[in-house]
Amino acid sequence: MNYYFDLDNTIYETAKLTDLMLCTIAKTVSENSSYDYEDLLKYVKENFNSTVDNIFSFSAKVAGRYDVNPQITLSAVNSVIDNGENIVFEDARSFLEKLKEKNNKVFLLTYTHKGNENYQMKKIMGANIIDYFDGIIITTEYKFNLDLKYEEGIFFDDDPRDLNGLFEKDAYKVIRIRKENNKRSKIDMENPLIKEYSSFDDIKI
Repeated sequence: MNYYFDLDNTIYETAKLTDLMLCTIAKTVSENSSYDYEDLLKYVKENFNSTVDNIFSFSAKVAGRYDVNPQITLSAVNSVIDNGENIVFEDARSFLEKLKEKNNKVFLLTYTHKGNENYQMKKIMGANIIDYFDGIIITTEYKFNLDLKYEEGIFFDDDPRDLNGLFEKDAYKVIRIRKENNKRSKIDMENPLIKEYSSFDDIKI
């Protein structure tokens, strides 16, 4: 059996990454200017939109606004991403370790927007999770429209769109990971055949 894991908000706490990067931008600008950290933090959190903003260009824009060298904030943001081991959910890490101990085939299957592939890979590398996987699939196509043997796969995801699409492709099993503080967790699933878990610890292998 093949196991496929989504990245963002399934095994990787993306909201935590965003918060850490925004705090780092505010802290870095404050340390290199006369501006107050709390005021800067309020500004970056109110003005960053994760659905449309690129964190790197945003960090440069904030630096420019406060007359700070943008390379300094860029370096600080990169450091957060490159040291992202603590952004991986601990229950997900231990679950992946158990799967590998039993010699299962495990794949990372992550969707991202076109042009965002390098950023996604950077997050994966920084999280230090490469060794858990037999393959990494970064796709800009919907996960349920790929050349995969869905009927031979168990899929873990948080996104109702992907979960429903994978189910309709007759995947062997589709499991929803419903973590707290994930905006998609507020959406109820209508399909009772897709089981939900808030922790990987509750899933038996």
